[in-house]
Amino acid sequence: MGRLTREERRRVFLAQEKARRAMQRSMVRPQSTPAEPRVQRWGLLWLFRAAMIATLLAAGCFAYHAAEFHAPESLVDTLLPRR
Repeated sequence: MGRLTREERRRVFLAQEKARRAMQRSMVRPQSTPAEPRVQRWGLLWLFRAAMIATLLAAGCFAYHAAEFHAPESLVDTLLPRR
């Protein structure tokens, strides 16, 4: 009673194949082309890196002058407290 006939097995197999192909078609996506040419993206990346380096250097220079860093002239100056 629980056994399928040859024709029923064939219909089940064909239904599974149809579902499998539909699943594979939905998973395959065409390769999208980049929105910008590779050279232009490289140039923007280079520009961003240069701007970040300039920003960090400017911030370091500002912090150096704002904190009034004074390097000790000798080891004694380092160990003795300032008055």
